Amino acid sequence: AMKVLSTLAVTTSARSLQSVFQQVVNEVVAWGKANGDDVAIQLGWVSKDQSFSVASGEVTDRLVRRAVTTKDTWLYGSGTKPVTAVAVMRLVDEGVIKLNDTLAEHVDPFLRRDNGTTVAELFGDNVAQATVGQVVRMAGGVPDFEDSIGDPFDRDVFQAGYKEWPVYSFIRFSAQQKPYCNPGKCTAYSSTGYELLGLLVAAHQHPTGTYTDLNLTLAALPDPTRTPSLQFLGEHGPLAQALTTPGQAVNPAWGSGNVVVQDQTASILGWTCGNMVGRAQDVAQFFWDLLGPSDSRLVSDESLAFMRKYQPMTTGWGKLAHINYGAGLMINRAAFKLDNTTDWHYAYYEGHGGETYGFSSNQGFSTKAQAAFSIVTNTDNTTYSAVAACRMMVALAETRGEQVDYGCGRVIINPVDTVVV
Repeated sequence: AMKVLSTLAVTTSARSLQSVFQQVVNEVVAWGKANGDDVAIQLGWVSKDQSFSVASGEVTDRLVRRAVTTKDTWLYGSGTKPVTAVAVMRLVDEGVIKLNDTLAEHVDPFLRRDNGTTVAELFGDNVAQATVGQVVRMAGGVPDFEDSIGDPFDRDVFQAGYKEWPVYSFIRFSAQQKPYCNPGKCTAYSSTGYELLGLLVAAHQHPTGTYTDLNLTLAALPDPTRTPSLQFLGEHGPLAQALTTPGQAVNPAWGSGNVVVQDQTASILGWTCGNMVGRAQDVAQFFWDLLGPSDSRLVSDESLAFMRKYQPMTTGWGKLAHINYGAGLMINRAAFKLDNTTDWHYAYYEGHGGETYGFSSNQGFSTKAQAAFSIVTNTDNTTYSAVAACRMMVALAETRGEQVDYGCGRVIINPVDTVVV
């Protein structure tokens, strides 16, 4: 009889956590409505004993109003960078490249043939000395195409959005700016650096091909059946080839008003720095396999230790945001405040935020929860994914009989969830 009971207890707690998280996303969507924002959310959760996703909110999808479901796909922006970093570290594990090799020695032959240039010609002799390890840790000094507000990519997206931008247009645009520093002398966030890493992976996967031949799934995910919805979009075709949830670009930095993100060309995502599309559950599964006690490892222990060596960013917006960066991973905090009386362990997780046109997301692995998660919203107003992540962790603590105050309100758990056997 004991055995039956214990199984029941597990399924009850699984159902109960899922229903609690459903309530969390419902509340955030309702809060959005009260603010005049039409927000939809998907949340994926993976732990040793349960794996589920929940969704909430409605979208206007080609004039039809509908509820989002757990089957919908979303854009993850920089949530892509950990996947690109894994592809690089797998090449290290295979002995194909070394972290102390210069990026240029691997990329130049490919770059010369595919685009008639070299790292030194683009960024100068100093950046050409940056090692693979430095670039993957954002310490190569590579300038960032996202650093200039009103860049041509933003303008195009909001005026038309149907022009295809080769990855080299992003790289050449950022090459007009000064490097942040000499390699190894600063840590500064650079999406361009992650496009150069994409070229590195492409150069080894298709030495005589072009960058659009890169299959990032093949390079980074040894068993793609574990994350079936994940796709990495190239230059060609509209976002809607893989994206089912229309996004809303509302970020005032884009200077746009409100633009629907659905039919623009996939090239606006910037390739390997931000082109992941999929469901939150599969993104959570990726972080479980990377950082959790998964039985399906993505990289060696040594490579993972390298990825998890975090340093404070010293230059640019990453410094202002107090970001601690590893290799394609950052330390995140699902809290708006932490005081000395609060257990802050629920707030911290390792992973990567993502903000792109029309979408924002938070994802990673929480040591305290012993679970991986992804929360994605269809707006580039990052408040909603941040509040949802915070409330999710507050709710998790409550299900364990603990109270934490992270400045995002309490989640009142309905006692009806308790099943009496």
